[in-house]
Amino acid sequence: MSTSKSINQFSLDRFLLVLKRTIVLNQRMWVIGFLSVGGFLLVVGILPFISNMFNITRPGFAAVREPAIFFYMLGGLVLTSMIFSELHTPTKAFQFLTLPSTTWEKITAAWFTGTVIYTVVTMASIFVLSAMIETVKGINTGVWSPFFIFNPFTSEIFSTILLYTFYQSIYLLGAVYFHKNNFLKTLLVIIGFSLGFIFFFNIGFLIFGLAQSEEFFINIQIGSQPWFVYAKYIIGTGLTMLFIWLSYLQLKNKQVA
Repeated sequence: MSTSKSINQFSLDRFLLVLKRTIVLNQRMWVIGFLSVGGFLLVVGILPFISNMFNITRPGFAAVREPAIFFYMLGGLVLTSMIFSELHTPTKAFQFLTLPSTTWEKITAAWFTGTVIYTVVTMASIFVLSAMIETVKGINTGVWSPFFIFNPFTSEIFSTILLYTFYQSIYLLGAVYFHKNNFLKTLLVIIGFSLGFIFFFNIGFLIFGLAQSEEFFINIQIGSQPWFVYAKYIIGTGLTMLFIWLSYLQLKNKQVA
């Protein structure tokens, strides 16, 4: 009886083994993705200093900072959408389904890989990228100030990471649920849900006569105060946990089936 309980309970040791396996299985794709995106951004960042064909008003890392953040979001969602590709491959699915670990250990390993590990590696990579670009800029221009090094410990980056974590939980569910084209199918679901929400939101305003109420829009402006921001984070955290829970249920159903 105690052995059965221990198997069904969450085990840190088993979680770490599944986590290591998840990283090993996806490391090739990660390396290719990081080198491709990093190389592209590096070329874009240093090309103006070795060619006179470009006239950029924000030279150095500042020119590629926003694209780097964009690729952080996009790359993480793409990688998450493929993290359960083994599960949807008939010749390999049995290897995943018969792993001596619980469903929670599998789903949390996938989530931890796609959020914590991916974010730490990406932020460190952007930091190194910024140092490389700024060094090349200083060598070629002789101007070392300002030396724009990427700082991941800002409120803006923190908000970006939270937003990514929210969307990543949706793509985690899509990775378990859909068999093919997980990224595009999940994206279509998000777009469809957003359009539907906007549609019914506006219909509600029309029904209750709020669409033409000037006072209502003033209240919306007041709603952007700090308490509203806190409420947004609380709701976002709750929805993130909900999507992770739904991912767990979906994965559990696949294992039972």
